[in-house]
Amino acid sequence: MNTRALAAAVSATILLAGCGAKKEEAPAPAAAPAVDLAAEEAAIRNRSAEWMNYANAKDAASVAKVYAPDAITIFDGNVRRGSAEIMAGVEKDMAENPKSVVSWTTDSVKMAQSGDLAVEYGTVHVDVDGADGKKPPTDGAFTTVWEKVDGAWRVASDAGTDNAKKPEEAKPAN
Repeated sequence: MNTRALAAAVSATILLAGCGAKKEEAPAPAAAPAVDLAAEEAAIRNRSAEWMNYANAKDAASVAKVYAPDAITIFDGNVRRGSAEIMAGVEKDMAENPKSVVSWTTDSVKMAQSGDLAVEYGTVHVDVDGADGKKPPTDGAFTTVWEKVDGAWRVASDAGTDNAKKPEEAKPAN
């Protein structure tokens, strides 16, 4: 074999070997740290309980801090948008019903896999005149959307309604 043919054969072999070689793969981006969804759910349940305590203490400033700046509340046709409007409504409600007592129970919390958004479902009991007992208390249901804002759980949307009143059963005719 002549030198030129040998050089061509070696060059071709090297070229083909280079084409078949695997390229080094770029390392995969680091996975986001796993979110402890159970811990986040517990944090929401705790935050909700704090919120209820603020409401019963008539601490409007602390109640206001529970809401995100662009939050919305919807209760039986009464819509409030943004923290200023919500705050004004909270202060008005507290002034008009100074003896009111509210309690709610979280029935469930559904967490987004990202750990920064959740929906709380529950039941609520409101006694607008407290121990005076002049008005009957009401029961209802609520849905609250929570979002993480600067590392803290805040209410993005809160909606609720009183339970439907059951019609009185028809009395048998005498």
